[in-house]
Formats: sequence, structure tokens, C-alpha cells
Amino acid sequence: MSFVVTNAQMKSAEKLCDERHISYSQMMKNAGNAAGERVLTLCSERATAAVLCGSGNNGGDGFVIARKLLENGVDTRVILASGAPKTEISREYFSLLPREIVFDYNHDKARCNAVLCGADITIDCVFGTGFHGALPENIAELMMTANSVPIKVAVDVPTGVNSDTGEADEHCFQPDFTLVLAAMKRGLINPACVDILGKIELLDIGIPDDCYEEFSAKISDERAYSVIPKRKLSANKGTFGRLLNIAGSLCYSGAAAMSTKAALRTGAGLCTLAAPISVVKMLGASLHETTYLPLPETDDGFVAENCTERVAEMLPKMNAVCIGCGLGNSENTRILTEFVAKNAECPIILDADGINSLGGNINVLKERTSAGRATVLTPHPLEFSRLSGLSVAEIQRDRIKAARDFSEETGAVVLLKGAFTVISHGSEVFVNPTGNAALAKGGSGDVLAGIIAALLAQGVQPLNATVSGAFIHGKTAEKLTEQMPAHAVLAMDLIDALYRF
Repeated sequence: MSFVVTNAQMKSAEKLCDERHISYSQMMKNAGNAAGERVLTLCSERATAAVLCGSGNNGGDGFVIARKLLENGVDTRVILASGAPKTEISREYFSLLPREIVFDYNHDKARCNAVLCGADITIDCVFGTGFHGALPENIAELMMTANSVPIKVAVDVPTGVNSDTGEADEHCFQPDFTLVLAAMKRGLINPACVDILGKIELLDIGIPDDCYEEFSAKISDERAYSVIPKRKLSANKGTFGRLLNIAGSLCYSGAAAMSTKAALRTGAGLCTLAAPISVVKMLGASLHETTYLPLPETDDGFVAENCTERVAEMLPKMNAVCIGCGLGNSENTRILTEFVAKNAECPIILDADGINSLGGNINVLKERTSAGRATVLTPHPLEFSRLSGLSVAEIQRDRIKAARDFSEETGAVVLLKGAFTVISHGSEVFVNPTGNAALAKGGSGDVLAGIIAALLAQGVQPLNATVSGAFIHGKTAEKLTEQMPAHAVLAMDLIDALYRF
């Protein structure tokens, strides 16, 4: 298991590891060697490397990396950004380096700049988790030069980024790769710095799970796939659940199609699409695997006020209900959403306009929880702002806290969309590590809703269904971008690719 931690939580884990398992020195050696091995894969033949080292323990990681590179034939130079190392274990690994490869930036800026300008790859080990405030002027100058090197690697946290808050100095190091050590630092999942980090990779440095007695969240992983129910030969369509998907309008018929097809592709045994009559007529010729519940509609193609009677007949038969994809934000949508929330005994997932309908009326969610009925919410930050009353800025400043607090207040499972999607059910919080810019396109949220709804219909527990759905959704996008550029991926491509991964 991997964790998301604050600086204080990371220090606590390292202390317990030193007491119970391996020493601080061994942790530093493990960190440097793991990072060094990864850097070696980025080095071409005859590559030259510059390792920027601070005076603390992050600098010690850099000394180990430099030695690893030298041992493997990489022409390597070490630049001391803040003078000689100040910690005992950092000095231990500094002493193993040949002095002729070490340069002090404060004493010979011209030579250090020349080293950087001639390097093919630079490795940033200046501050790590130790940075806050503003960069000192000399370090800011060093980072500006370092950012011109062709390949840039940050170890643990890029210099100039606050690892607790994600706030970044304007002159911070901007890596192509960030090699995070042991556990994900909480600030790195915040929007303030997520575009700075390049490709993020988490490296194991030998700290066992039992040392993380305090953490902010867990990171979901490949075990997400294990929740998809196995299909026995004796199974039939009823074995894998009945899903009612209340979705679509004349303007947003695609949302109904994509959420329904994603649910079927994820294994829902039976899916009924409840949609305005005009939507049913449009989709009936192309979406054959679902049954339909035509709903009365307004003149402009949205659900009419008397839809609840038709839906009421279906609710007792269902194992899950998804409501909101493309319904449109109207008074009729609000009435229908509240009706479903109050009357569905099975788990429900509220997406898009289903969420918008409950803005200012979260008592409906609390009542469902009090009655022992499960609810999943899948808002993006603006939808979550309408629902929670927090500003988007407040939400984005601490996404883990925002999702956790609202989940604890309402009892619902909250999936807060974005890079590093956060999923919370009460005090239990997960961060999803999968996904990329291919998901920044209309329809991808409808696909996610369909995936989660299908898992709920098949009897997967709500938190597990939500965590796994987000992981599968993001991983599919990652795999697709191995075959085509991110800008070319369509939401329908995600659905068609779900079976491959």
C-alpha cells in the first residue's frame, strides 16, 4: 500500500522505520540507489549529468545518486547549492565522492553554470520536503539555469515547491520527472503545482506499511481490478445486477449513450435507460443492449414534471440507480433527483445535473445515510462548490480535506474529480494515481459514472466501486495514449477500450 502524507507524517514514518526496521542511513542509501537506477534509464551513451545538492538530507540522496551514476560510467558533476552538507548521514555519503567532481555554487557560480549548460541531464536534490516561503536569490538563479538542461529530474519534491501545500515559487525547478520517495507528499496532488511536476513516479525506499501510523490518504492501485465480479458458467444476466440509468435530454443525448454503454461494458447484467422520449427515439437505433423507459418531456426535450410516476415503478426492481448525466439543470430535474434520493432503497450515484439539483439541500443525502442507503457523488470542483458551499479556491487548496469533511457530514461517498481524483467515505480517503489529459474532454465524466454504476449494480461496496471505477477509468486513458495522442482520445474510445485492460 502507498500513502499520501504531510511532512510531519513522513518524518514520523521515517522515525518508526529507524526504530523498528532500517536506519536513517540505509533509507538514504535506498533512496539514492532507487533514484539513481531510474536516472540511468534516462541517460544516453556518453551522457553528462549534474546533480544539484542541498545541505540537508535531500542533498544526501543526491550524493548517493552521483556515486551510482559514476559507478555506471556516467560523466557526473555535483553542485553544492547551499554549501557543505550539514547532517551526519549526508556527510557520510558526501565523503565517498571524489572531490574533483564537486563544485560549490556560492564560491564559483561561473564554473557551476558552465557545468549545467554542458549537462544532458540534471538531478535536483536541493530542498526536498524542506522548502517553504520564497527561494533565496542565489537558489532561484541556479534553478533558472537548471531549467534549461534537456532532461530534468526532481528527487522527492522539486526545489521551490512546498510539499505540504503545493504552492510554488515562480523560479522553482520544473522537472520532466519527479521521483517521489516512499510516499506521495500531500501538496503534490494539489492543482497549484500539478502541472510543474512532469511525470510522477513513486519509489520504494524500504519503509514498511506498519510505519505509517499517520497518513492523509491511501493511493489506489492495481487491486482495483479485483473487485469486478468473476463470471461463473452458471451465471445469467440477472446475476450481475439491474441498473437504472436516468440520463439524457435532447441537447445532451450523448451523455445518456456514453454512461449507458460504459455501464454495459463494465459488466452490468441489465441496464434500463430512462430518458426523455426524443432521446429514446434517437438512441434506440444504435444502442441495442439496453432496455428503455421513455419519460415525458418538455417542449425543449428535457424531463417533464410528471416523470416520477414512471420511475417509481422501476425503483424496487433495481440494484443501483445512476441519475444526472445530461439531464439538464431544471426544476423538473431537481424534483426527479430528490424523488430518487428519497425513495431508492438501492445504492445511487449522482453525477452532473443530479448533483447540481441538490445544491443547498444536502439534508436529502443525510436522510439517505440515516436510513442505511448508500450514495455516491461524482462532482468536479465547480459542482462540488455548489453542493458544499465552499469556493472553488477553498476546495482546490486542500482537496483531501474538502472531500473528507463533506463525506463525514453527509455519509455519502464523495469522488472529487481532477488530476489525482480524491475519493472519501468518512475518514477513509483514497487518491487515484491514474489518468491524464486525455480525460479533459466532454463525455469522460459520463463514462466514469457508468463504470461506477455498473460496479454498484453488481454488488460491489460503494467505496470499493468508486475507488476501482476511478482507477480503471484513468488507467484506460493512460493505455490509450500509448496508441494515440491525448488530444485525439474520445470518450467513446474509453468505452471501447475498457475490455482491453
